[in-house]
Amino acid sequence: MQTTQGKAHTIHTLIQKTREIFLSIGFDEIENPVFIQEEDVYKQYGKEAPVILDRVFYLGGLPRPDIGMSDDDITKIKKIAPYISTDKFKKILRNYREGVIEGDNMLEEMIKNLKINATQAMEILDLFPAFKNIEPVCSRTTLRSHMTAAWFLTLEAEMEKQAELPLKFFSIGLRFRREQKQDATHLRAHYGASCMLVDKNLKIEDGMSVAEKILNEMGFANIIFTKKKATSNYYVQDKEYEIFSGGIEIADCGMYSRTALKNYNIPDDVDVFNIGFGLERILMVRNNIGDVRKVLYPQFYEDVHLSAQEIAKSIGLLSVPETAEGINIAGKIYETAKIHADEKSPCKFLCFEGNLMNRRIKISVFEDEENKNL
Repeated sequence: MQTTQGKAHTIHTLIQKTREIFLSIGFDEIENPVFIQEEDVYKQYGKEAPVILDRVFYLGGLPRPDIGMSDDDITKIKKIAPYISTDKFKKILRNYREGVIEGDNMLEEMIKNLKINATQAMEILDLFPAFKNIEPVCSRTTLRSHMTAAWFLTLEAEMEKQAELPLKFFSIGLRFRREQKQDATHLRAHYGASCMLVDKNLKIEDGMSVAEKILNEMGFANIIFTKKKATSNYYVQDKEYEIFSGGIEIADCGMYSRTALKNYNIPDDVDVFNIGFGLERILMVRNNIGDVRKVLYPQFYEDVHLSAQEIAKSIGLLSVPETAEGINIAGKIYETAKIHADEKSPCKFLCFEGNLMNRRIKISVFEDEENKNL
C-alpha cells in the first residue's frame, strides 16, 4: 500500500500556528488545569458565580457499593462455579469497596484469585443488582468553562515560587460550556487560546499592544478595541475590552481585578493582563463558515455535494434474481425501461407476460405522476 501524506484537522493546524506565534514573541507555554473546584469560581466571580456555575459541567462518579452475600447468593454462585472460595470472593468485594481494586480490574481479580473463567465471573457479578443500580453522585469539581479559571491557579503557584517578573504565559486547550443546545453558534466543548502578562506597573495599553501584535501575526488587520458595557467580575471595572477586526469580534481582553487576585495571594503591586479567543471562531471568520459545527466536526455537519453520477453509483439493489427465469425477467424490465426512458407520464409499458411459479403474471413499468419522464 502506497503511503501518502495525511491531512491535518484545520483546528490543530491553527493551534500549531498559534503556538508558534506565542513562542516567537517570548511567551512560555503552560498546560492549565482542566478540573476546577467550585470554590475557585466563587473566588474569581464573587456574586456573579451562581449564574456562571449554571453554565459549567460538574463531575460525577459512581460510588462503590457495600455488597454482602446471603446464603441464597452463595447457593447461586456455587451453581455457576462449584469450587469457588466464597471467603476469597468476599475479600475481593471488600477490596473493591475500599478502592484497593479498580472497577476495570474487577473481572481480572476474580479470574486470577477465584480460578474461574471470564464467563463465570460475569455471571457471578450479574447476581448482584447493587452493581447495576448505582446512581452517579455529583462532586464540587467542575470542568473549566473559561481558561481564566485556571490562570488564577497557575499564577498563584508561580508567585509562591517567587518567580521573576515579568511573566509571559500562554495556554491552548478545551473549554466546556453547558449550553442548552448545540447549534451553528454554540458548542459544549471548544478550543480556546489564552495568554497572561504579569508585571509591576502594567497598564492596559501595554496589554493591548501585545494583543494587537498577536492578532496581526494571525492575519488580522485594523484591530479595534471596544470597551465592554458589562465587565466580568474577575476584571477591573471598565478594563475589559472586546476586540474586533473587520467588524467581527475575534477576542476578549482585560486587566484582572485586585479582589480576584487577592483571593490567590497575589501582591497588590502586581498587575495581570489577559487575552483569550476561541479558535473555532477564528476559523469561521477566516474561511467564511457560518456554522461552528462545520469547523470542528466536518464529518457530521459539512455539506455534501454529489453529482447525479455519484448518487447513482451509491445506489444498489437489496436483492437480485438468482434463477434463470428471474434473470430473464429482470433483463426484460431493464430493456423496456431503457427503450421508453424518455416517454412522458402518465405512462405504462408491458415488460413481460407469461407463466412463473405456476401462475400467469404480467409485469409493467409505469409512472403515474404527470409531466415526468418514465
